[in-house]
Amino acid sequence: MAILLLTYCSSSIRSARRDAQTHVPGPHQPPPRKDESWVEQALEESRAQNGGKGRS
Repeated sequence: MAILLLTYCSSSIRSARRDAQTHVPGPHQPPPRKDESWVEQALEESRAQNGGKGRS
């Protein structure tokens, strides 16, 4: 049973390392961004409601 568990764990670790190596963005590629346009829209609406005043 222990040998089976050890084999499974080592296989999982090897697979995770392989996936990590293939999905690492290079230095010339920025990491993919999530779509955060709703955040920007909410900030703009908030600024419009406050008359464009920032924190003082």
